[in-house]
Amino acid sequence: MRITAKMIADELGLSPATVDRVLNNRKGVSTKTVEKVKEKARELGYRPNKAAKFLATQKFTNIAFVLPVFPDYFWDHLDYEITEAASLYSDFGLKVDIHRVHTVPNNHQVDFVQSIIDDNKYEAIVIAAHDTEPLEELIEQAMDKNIAVFTINTDVPNSKRIAYVGSDYYDAGYLAGELIHLFNRDVKNVLIIRERENTYQMLNKDNGFKDYFKSKKTSISSIYYESSAYIDTEEINTLMNENKETFLHADAIYVAGGLLDKVVQFISGWSYKPVIIGHDINEPIYKAFEEELITASICQDPVAQASFSLKKIANYFMDEETTPINSYIVKPEIVTKSNAKYYFNRSK
Repeated sequence: MRITAKMIADELGLSPATVDRVLNNRKGVSTKTVEKVKEKARELGYRPNKAAKFLATQKFTNIAFVLPVFPDYFWDHLDYEITEAASLYSDFGLKVDIHRVHTVPNNHQVDFVQSIIDDNKYEAIVIAAHDTEPLEELIEQAMDKNIAVFTINTDVPNSKRIAYVGSDYYDAGYLAGELIHLFNRDVKNVLIIRERENTYQMLNKDNGFKDYFKSKKTSISSIYYESSAYIDTEEINTLMNENKETFLHADAIYVAGGLLDKVVQFISGWSYKPVIIGHDINEPIYKAFEEELITASICQDPVAQASFSLKKIANYFMDEETTPINSYIVKPEIVTKSNAKYYFNRSK
């Protein structure tokens, strides 16, 4: 049963108008009455009708999501899910703008975040960080200006951000190592393909992956690519051709970045098929599963990232009791040929 202002008024022998003034933090009520009303509201389990409150005040909360452009298959999906989730919060006055900013081959994210802080248009900024350190000072600057900052997908842990929603990338890398060992108990030579840039996400994946094999007699080699490979197919061609012998000596390959779909295009022509673990899913990855080129992919849930981010923002701005906002780690999910169809929606 939903507790109303009238129920509280009846319990206290006050007028509904007086109770309404207290619940909506309006003046004209004595301190003693305010305390009585709030105590009774807590006792009865009163929760304010936040949609009605917005209709009464028409006060919007403007939120900027700052997302990368590449790899587009992942960020397009998250963009879509944020837009869908935002529609559920429009009745509460949350107004969402999504900005896609290039982070490769050059990172324009820092300059863009600085510009929206300076514009002072938004009450909250949600950042999918390309790298962490360059954003720490900006987040502090925004928070000092009473602009609430959240992080999504990739955290900036040493900042004053309010909460993070996304993956634990150390766990993701560790899981990739565990999967390789489960699929090939006799694995001796493992190859990790990763970005050269030591971003927070890439370092954590690399550390988790290598930590898994610390106690095992396994040799780990690394092949590095520039982040421009996301948009430069020729760079991938060169990478694969120049390192073909290294690939052919590997029992297993871990593609730590977002290039799984491009890497398997080369391996498809080889008679030798190593264990291959990567991240995410799109149409080429889905087809590679059907052709049994990929062993497993570690996926995140964009729906959870979008919905939990907006839920935490809503709670931050609407919870008058200022309940602490905690981070939410989205669990990694293992995709194989048998369940890939549930992760790839061809209709989108």
